[in-house]
Amino acid sequence: MTVVERRKFTRVPLNIKVQHEVFKVSTPRPEESQSKNVSVGGIRLVISEKVNVGNRLRLKFSLPGETSSITVNGKIVWVEEFSVTQTPDYKAYDCGIELIDLGPEDKENISRYLIAP
Repeated sequence: MTVVERRKFTRVPLNIKVQHEVFKVSTPRPEESQSKNVSVGGIRLVISEKVNVGNRLRLKFSLPGETSSITVNGKIVWVEEFSVTQTPDYKAYDCGIELIDLGPEDKENISRYLIAP
């Protein structure tokens, strides 16, 4: 079976802390999550709260070597629940997030990070 890559942008590994707020609640509160990879079009996060495809959220993160942070809105496009083997009752969610309003300067910063040696 052949796997077809559907992403528009190349992703590179990125392991940083990301602050996120899910807009599904009346009073969103910042939570901390962990990234796995990033591209100009999206980011993959591990989130500890249950989320659904289509949920909107605000993200804030800094790329390695950058002093300024990126704040952007995103939309969850896929979610996979998993358990941590040492704590089977603990659930976490691996999420693919499309960046939906990335500004030109932030897009340039991510592009530079993607091609850095």
